[in-house]
Amino acid sequence: MTYFRLKLWFAVRVAFFSAVISFPTMASAMPQITLATFATFGIPIGILAYHYFYKPERFVFQNLGIRKRELYLFASVFIWIITIPLGTLVTLIYG
Repeated sequence: MTYFRLKLWFAVRVAFFSAVISFPTMASAMPQITLATFATFGIPIGILAYHYFYKPERFVFQNLGIRKRELYLFASVFIWIITIPLGTLVTLIYG
């Protein structure tokens, strides 16, 4: 996989914005809702926030030949790779 670090950089920033979006649901004291928000609603909102706040960086990916679809797919898989073990952990702790 080419340019793995750049894709990971994009995915971590999208995950950060996704976490910011899902953070207010922690007040409900139900971590399952927080994880569902992080993994579903957070991904598109995180991508939109990334493109809004880091618009000049988009051209770096474009100049290197990394397509948007690759970035979005990589970010989605990255977030789900984080979410599945956390979901298992939450299920074991809270039942």
